[in-house]
Amino acid sequence: MVSKVQSLPNDPEQLHGIIHQLHDQLAGLNRALTEKQERIESDTKRIDQLLEYIELLRRKRFGPSADRVPDSQLKLFDETELEALIGELEAEATAQSKPPKDEANAGNKPKGQPKRSPLPAHLPRLERILDVGEDEKAAMGDDWRFIGYDVSEQLADLPRQTYVITYKRAKYAPVNDSVEDGEAGIKIAPRAPQIIPKAIAHASLLASIVTGKFVDALPLYRQEKIFAREGIDIPRQTMAGWLMQLQKPLAPIAAAIKAQLLRGPTTKIDETRLQVLNEPGRDNTQDSFMWVFCGGPPEQPVRWFEYAPSRAASVPQEVLFGALASGSGSDPPVALILQSDGYSAYHVLANAPEIIAHAGCWTHARRKFVEAAGGRHASVAAEMVALIGELYGIEKRLRLEQADADTRVRERQAFSRPVVERIKTWLDRHVQRVAPKSLLGKAIGYALNQWPTLLVFLDHGAVEIDNNEAENAIRPFVVGRKNWLFSGCPEGAQTSALLYSLIETAKANGLEPWAYLNHLFEQLPLARTPEAIEALLPFNVRPDALCTPPVLTSIRDTDAA
Repeated sequence: MVSKVQSLPNDPEQLHGIIHQLHDQLAGLNRALTEKQERIESDTKRIDQLLEYIELLRRKRFGPSADRVPDSQLKLFDETELEALIGELEAEATAQSKPPKDEANAGNKPKGQPKRSPLPAHLPRLERILDVGEDEKAAMGDDWRFIGYDVSEQLADLPRQTYVITYKRAKYAPVNDSVEDGEAGIKIAPRAPQIIPKAIAHASLLASIVTGKFVDALPLYRQEKIFAREGIDIPRQTMAGWLMQLQKPLAPIAAAIKAQLLRGPTTKIDETRLQVLNEPGRDNTQDSFMWVFCGGPPEQPVRWFEYAPSRAASVPQEVLFGALASGSGSDPPVALILQSDGYSAYHVLANAPEIIAHAGCWTHARRKFVEAAGGRHASVAAEMVALIGELYGIEKRLRLEQADADTRVRERQAFSRPVVERIKTWLDRHVQRVAPKSLLGKAIGYALNQWPTLLVFLDHGAVEIDNNEAENAIRPFVVGRKNWLFSGCPEGAQTSALLYSLIETAKANGLEPWAYLNHLFEQLPLARTPEAIEALLPFNVRPDALCTPPVLTSIRDTDAA
C-alpha cells in the first residue's frame, strides 16, 4: 500500500486526472452492478413465472379437472391473512340470523349408509324360486309351515338383440291378355319408405350407429368390432357412407332448427379445434374449428353446430345473420344478447346491429383465479375465488326458486351488485401489486379487460352468469374427438355438425337421443308437407310420443342362466 502511495505523482493536475479516471471506473462498475441486479430480478421473476406454469401444467395433466381450489393451498396462507380471514368469516356468521332449531339439528345429523335404489319397474322380471332341500324339508315335518318368500333382486343383462326385418312385396300377374293394363306386366307393391333408399340399414340401426358415435363416443372402427363379435359384417366404410347419406334427407330438419336459433333473447357461442383431412388448399395438420350456438326460446332450446376452417368472426356472423343479409329467412330479432368468453372474435361480432349487448362469462374469469391459486399467490387468488363464489351462491338460490327474468334482475341488483363492486375494488387494489405476466396478474388483467361484459348479467334477467350452457353443449364433441381424433374430409365434418345439432337439441328438449333419432329416421320419409316436417323437430316432439326400444315380455329361465 505504501509503495502504491509513493508511486503517485506530485502534480495536482495528474492527481485530479487519476481521481476522475477512478470515478469513471466506479460509475461503470455501479452501472454494471445495477444492470446485473436488474437482470437477476428479471430472471427471478421469470423463474417464478415458469415454476407457476410448470405447476399449472402438472395440475392440468395429472390433477382433477374441476375448477376448484385444492385443499392443500390452504397451507400457503400467510398466518396473519389466515387469522384475518377467519375473523371476517366469524363476524359474518355472527351477523347472520340463526337457523331454526329443527334445521340446525337436521344439518348435524350424521350421514347414514348409502341406500340402494330400486331397480326400474319397466324391466321384465324372471322369477327363480329357491327352496330348502327335499331331505331338510322332510325332516321339518309338520312342525313348520310355509309363510312366504324373502325377495331380493339382481340386475342381469343380455347381449343386444340385432334382428332382420324381411319385407315381402306382393306381386300380381294378369290371368290372361284381356285383363285391363295387362300389357304392363307384373304389378308389385311399392317399397317401404326409407331415409336411405335401398340400404340394408333400418332406421333403428342407423339410430344406434349415430348414438354410438355421437353420444357414446364410439368410433366407427370400434362399432365394426362390436358387430363382428355378434357375427355381423358391417365395415366402417359402409357405416361412414350411411352417415354421409343422411345429410340430404335431414336438410329440411336442419334448416328449421337453424331458423329457430334467433327466436330467443340470447345466443351463447363457443368453439373448439377440429382436425379435418383433405381440406382444399390446406395442410392436414392445420386446425379447423367446430362452433356451437345455443339459442332459441327458453321453452324450445336449440343447439346448433357449425364446422368451419376458420376461427374468424365472419363464421358466427354468417351463421347468425347470413340469411338476414341475403334477404331470406325470418325477420331480424328485435333484441339479441350475445354471451361468450373473452375471445376477440366475439367482440367483433358484438358490433353487429342485431346485437344489443355482449355478456361475458364469470366461469372463465373464476377459472383463471383458480389456476393462480395453485401458484405463488395462492392466498390472494383464493380471496377472489371466494368472492366469485358468492355470486354463484346467489345464482344457485335463484335457480332453486325458479325465479323469472324480472325477479332475477331485482335480486341481482340487491345482492349481486354489491358483491361485484367489492370484486372491482379488489381488482383495482391488487393490479399494481403483482407482476402482469404471473398467473395472478393474468387473471386480474383478464377480469379487468372483460369487465364491461361481466356486468351485463346484472341488468338482463334472461342472461346467465356464465357461458356454461355452450361449454356443456360442446363437451360431448370434445370427448368424442379424443377417440376418433379427426374427420376424414370436410363432408364428414359437416355431417358430424349436423348430427351433433340434432342430438344436442333433442337432449336440451328432454328427449332420449336414440328414441328421437329412431322416430325421426322412420317418420321423415313419410313427411310430405312443411307441417309434417315441423312436427318432427326436437322441440315439437313429446317424450311420451317416442317409441322406446322393444323389451322382452318373457324370459325363459334357461335364457338367463
